[in-house]
Amino acid sequence: MSDAAFKVNVAEWVERTKADPIAHQQRQTVEITLNAIAMTAPLQEDMFLKGGILMGLVYDSPRQTSDIDLTTALASVHDVGDRVRRRLDRIFPRAAAALGYAELIVKTHSVKRLPKGKFPDAKYPALKLKIASARRNTAQERVLQEGRAPVVIDADISFNEPPPQIQVLELSSGHELFAYALVDLIAEKYRALLQQVPRNRYRRQDVYDLDWLTAHHEIDDALQVEILAALAAKCQARELKPTPASLEDPELKERARAGWQSMELELSEVPDFEGCFVRVAEFYRNMPWRN
Repeated sequence: MSDAAFKVNVAEWVERTKADPIAHQQRQTVEITLNAIAMTAPLQEDMFLKGGILMGLVYDSPRQTSDIDLTTALASVHDVGDRVRRRLDRIFPRAAAALGYAELIVKTHSVKRLPKGKFPDAKYPALKLKIASARRNTAQERVLQEGRAPVVIDADISFNEPPPQIQVLELSSGHELFAYALVDLIAEKYRALLQQVPRNRYRRQDVYDLDWLTAHHEIDDALQVEILAALAAKCQARELKPTPASLEDPELKERARAGWQSMELELSEVPDFEGCFVRVAEFYRNMPWRN
């Protein structure tokens, strides 16, 4: 864990979408949710932010997303989803008021336990929360009262991950939130690419994110050693055996390419896939595997 908290201007990140009412409300909902986690001791201590939101807040990624990705140290017991839901719903009103969003109602709309029918006994369980928001005294509030979600964001929570290196984030409100440090963020995204074939996944966003991270940050030899060690631990936890040639798998590459242009919804300009993948594969191949 770092000694000093990294200050992130979440309020400014929210205001970037002010011209789009729905996107703006989604980001307000994200800000309220992050603060609700930071204001709730059992969650603040055991939830670690990662993924696209972290990329945007800390690493200035232009990729726009309102999905919250978290890893938790909480045990994957049967009622953990209900406990998380109750704690969030209890604190949402106070978090919204503290941020100046008293006109915004936020509540957990649904909690899904994954994989279906196997949670909590699966090796890699997860929770998928849909968090809804509505403006008071509007049609949105009536829709919410009917049990529907007028504006919604997703929060995905994964269990049974190796303990990551942690960066402490100080939110605009002054509350602190734990997040993946750069080492684990990069290692996690490489692990996600490697999992595509055995888990039947498609991870085009990780190629973009890895290219952005490795191009915009100075990563010396010592940091590469840490990244490779973190990748090894993450792969071992998922029964993967990475090698320097793993990204040369044609099926892995084609799965990463699938849906690449759909990032037009998140980026003003989508870069060339081939160039991004070549750079990401080169960084991976050049890590200190022999050590």
